[in-house]
Amino acid sequence: MQSKIPDVKNRMRNGKAPNPLGILFNTLDLYVIAQFSIYTIFCLIFFTSIDWSGRLILFNSCIISLIVGIAYWNRTNHNSLLDILHNFYIVPLMLLVFKQMFFYIPVIHPHDYDQLLIVWDMAIFGVNPTQWLYQFQHPIFTEILQLCYMSFFFHAIVHGVEMYITGRKDEVKTIARMIAFGLFVSYFLYLVLPAVGPRFTLHEYSTINQELPGVWLTDWFRSVIDNGDNIATGELHPMAVVNRDCMPSGHTMITVMNIILAFRFRSRLRWVFLVVGSLLVFSTVYLRYHYAVDVIAGIFFAVIVLWIEPKIWRKFLAKKWASY
Repeated sequence: MQSKIPDVKNRMRNGKAPNPLGILFNTLDLYVIAQFSIYTIFCLIFFTSIDWSGRLILFNSCIISLIVGIAYWNRTNHNSLLDILHNFYIVPLMLLVFKQMFFYIPVIHPHDYDQLLIVWDMAIFGVNPTQWLYQFQHPIFTEILQLCYMSFFFHAIVHGVEMYITGRKDEVKTIARMIAFGLFVSYFLYLVLPAVGPRFTLHEYSTINQELPGVWLTDWFRSVIDNGDNIATGELHPMAVVNRDCMPSGHTMITVMNIILAFRFRSRLRWVFLVVGSLLVFSTVYLRYHYAVDVIAGIFFAVIVLWIEPKIWRKFLAKKWASY
């Protein structure tokens, strides 16, 4: 069975058979369906404790149906528009996957582990890294790092678009499924050690714009990040409502994965990803979003995902559960 996989890949790459096995889903479809199915199970188990559980079940059912529809239409009416939709639908969907997780964390594991992470940082470094880095703060440096932190949302997208427009569609699928798998893993890991981050525990959140000022856009970038983290402008109790998404650092995990994939696929932008991505990883601590142990964990799990996901993918192909 394994010997047939390279032949399938080559035929797909050469455009001779968009779906030579006649299988409805690709591996990314199965990952996304599994994610929303698990969310639905959470809603059913904790139905009375999760806000909007009934609506979430309906929403998840609609998303799963939509994915089935996209996969079916692309299989039976293969054209460029459907191909683009099937390759990139994950981009807008990831925000919905991310935001939904925070309905479940306070119910499934309603305890913050920031003090444990602080102890681990002290044990490893002998200081609190975010406090130690404060001596090097400078508005221009802060502006650059905040921009790099924001660029996280575009690295994998730009990488995928580059592969797509150069005709490397197998690489697009690989980037999409591996990055999505990494994100899903990071979301479930938030359930293990929920934490709010050093900007709330080791520093005064309300004074961060004064302590770490930027030049032009830093304050606005921070407000965008805060809104994504569930902190509305003018929120009186930001620590109570912020997402518990520090451990591991998803920014680090996905950025490291994208850098490695960029060099593996010899992306023309690989050195840009490396430089900007390295600054991004550093910024997670400098800007007080993460503890240093979050970053270490992010790098560790990036390597684990890059090792284990291809094994799952090959198993899906061998079992004919997915077309790619």
